[in-house]
Amino acid sequence: MLTLLLLSFLCAGASDGSALARASSYSEEFGGSTGSHFDQSDHEPEGPITGLRIRANDRYIVSIQVCYGDSWSRTEGGAVGSPSSVQLLLGEGIVRVLGRFGSHVEYLAFRTNQGRIFAFGPGFGPGTFFNAEPSFPNTVLRSISGRSESLVDAIGFHWDTEQ
Repeated sequence: MLTLLLLSFLCAGASDGSALARASSYSEEFGGSTGSHFDQSDHEPEGPITGLRIRANDRYIVSIQVCYGDSWSRTEGGAVGSPSSVQLLLGEGIVRVLGRFGSHVEYLAFRTNQGRIFAFGPGFGPGTFFNAEPSFPNTVLRSISGRSESLVDAIGFHWDTEQ
């Protein structure tokens, strides 16, 4: 009887772990292959994404900085130009990212679960468009990764349940 009880408990624990694993997903990396790799997933415990600071010029996304809870990440990319800032509302999360890339990221548009859209960079250009969204329902953007030097060369999106 004790064996059945322990087996039942272990199976329930395995089931809970797989449910958590199914909530997280990764959208591939979009962009070029140059630049140094960055990964901001270590910021996830600081809280949900609450803001963005993005610099763009007439051709590319120059830099991106993300606020996790009350803490801003390191700026990925260059420091040319002044950043545009966006603050998310309480309970608001990013649920879709549209963009365009060539050898660098050219354009990014973030859509939230409250229907707001924030766009950065030129809305036209020669690059390839992409659409990044989570693989599972009720999940939001939790962190970014990619490659950067003087520009954002490539970007990927990590999705999970809201914290």
